Amino acid sequence: MDFDVTRFEAFCKSLRIDSKERGRIPFTWLGTQRYFVEEIAQGLKDDIHTFVILKGRQIGISTISLAFDLYWMFKNQGLQGAVVTDTDENRELFRSYVEQYMASLPRAARSPVGRHNRVQLILKNGSRLVYMVAGTKKKGELGRAKAVNFMHATECSSWGDEEGFASLMNTLAQQNPNRCYVFESTARGYNMFYDAWRVAQQSKSQKAIFIGWWRNELYRWPEGSVQYAAFWDGEPTSDERVWIREVYEQYNTEVSAEQLAWWRWYVAEHMKGDEQLALQEMPPTEDYAFQLSGSKFFSAERVNRAHQVAMKTEPVYYRYQFGLHFEDTLFLETNEANAEVALWELPHERGVYCLGADPAYGSSEWADEFAGQLVRCYADKVIQVAEIASPGWNEQQFAWILAHIAGWYKDCQLVLEMQGPGGAVFNELKNLQFKAATFPAKDPRAGAFDVIGRIRDYLWRRQDSLSGHYAYQWQTNAREKNRMMTTLRAYFEREMILINSPYCVQQFRNIHREGDKIGGTGRAKDDRVIALAMAVIGWNDWILNEMLSGNRTYAQEHRPAEAIRQYTPVEHSVVGYLKAQGIKFGNLS
Repeated sequence: MDFDVTRFEAFCKSLRIDSKERGRIPFTWLGTQRYFVEEIAQGLKDDIHTFVILKGRQIGISTISLAFDLYWMFKNQGLQGAVVTDTDENRELFRSYVEQYMASLPRAARSPVGRHNRVQLILKNGSRLVYMVAGTKKKGELGRAKAVNFMHATECSSWGDEEGFASLMNTLAQQNPNRCYVFESTARGYNMFYDAWRVAQQSKSQKAIFIGWWRNELYRWPEGSVQYAAFWDGEPTSDERVWIREVYEQYNTEVSAEQLAWWRWYVAEHMKGDEQLALQEMPPTEDYAFQLSGSKFFSAERVNRAHQVAMKTEPVYYRYQFGLHFEDTLFLETNEANAEVALWELPHERGVYCLGADPAYGSSEWADEFAGQLVRCYADKVIQVAEIASPGWNEQQFAWILAHIAGWYKDCQLVLEMQGPGGAVFNELKNLQFKAATFPAKDPRAGAFDVIGRIRDYLWRRQDSLSGHYAYQWQTNAREKNRMMTTLRAYFEREMILINSPYCVQQFRNIHREGDKIGGTGRAKDDRVIALAMAVIGWNDWILNEMLSGNRTYAQEHRPAEAIRQYTPVEHSVVGYLKAQGIKFGNLS
């Protein structure tokens, strides 16, 4: 598509804008705006027509987008366009900006106007721009718009009408060569815009564009300024080091000391010290944009280190092909795109394992994955050896998978979330156990059911109970979830948990504490973290003491058979005594 960045920049320089710092001035681009234009131009060149823009606040994206709206309508005849805002107030504000832009243009640079009112702008070249309001509540009216082939949607994270949004998307032209759709917004947690952003990231026909505050050259305090002296102490904090490294790795940009001074000033004086809110309003990377209220539950630096480790591991991928019965199910090797299971370690004859299992929708309506985490247990750590995850199964199929994995790894304890659909999963596991007992010894189907008898059930009891009454499996309530998550955090921060899945580590960033609630808020995914926490609690409650009593540490379990035995002074005395008596005891010689 023909879109000349140089021509558009010349068009913008003829506009007049009301700047925050210098009043009404000619429109010259900031670094953030230039990046926006260049990314749109590259997308159009690649035949991409839908752009989802994730941005920080006050970096000029709405300003440049409105200029692009006018330019595109002047350039292309017969467009049916729409500007969609979140509120009536913003609709009126945007309409006034468009009016101001047109008034400041030389006559030769603008297309003649047929009509311009609070509802629409009609140009004499046949192009039309309708002003629409999405609203922050569900109204069901957004999708009643006339079909459009050009749209600028702003602050989509505040839209409340999901059905209307879906209907609006169905009105968009798919073949018009001049079609262009821009959705630009800040993030407000895990909501409808978050879903749109994730779709754009994975799409071949859409482009996700993140625009960080550090691209704005005004957001820095120069060395020698009062603010630089007050807020820069010569070293970034541990949390700052994490996102500075990520900005460099993801966007090939180094954050300067002057920019860090500005960031600290912004957090302290504009956000009243609320760093979480600052990260949401001015995110350094796209991952930080979808921050939530409440405090971070895991250390950002520890999560970052864990993610770097996980990115270096390469699993083998599998998927399940289900038959009519459990014994007809096939376990097939596949690629990452189609994988439902990732394996980092095959069953070991001496391995002791714990499998945490969280059925879909067990914790919230957005927890849509059946998730399982298998860890190998030691006296001093646990290591993730398999991850199970898919939104496409049902409770019966999930039970078959748990039976297969837990049975295949032999000495394995299953910790299953019983809330919600977990009861149906547990019931199917019991059905499989009953069915296994009905086969005659020589029945060819009996082999598939050998695994059923190997599963060890987690037994739950109250921590402060003296009676010792037990119940099968795990049931999450507010008290037990707090214990489960704080136990996970304690071992994770002490580096006693090795996570091999980068997808699981990514979900660690979604976990926040708000009051007495811990977990992903809104649409934030936490299925894989919850399953891992259940595996860890199973290890902590039942397996850890067994491993400690046998001194089954990681180093001991992986010590080569031919390694020279190192004895403590006490052991030397015992060995010497036994030798003197001509006695051999165990592996001491």
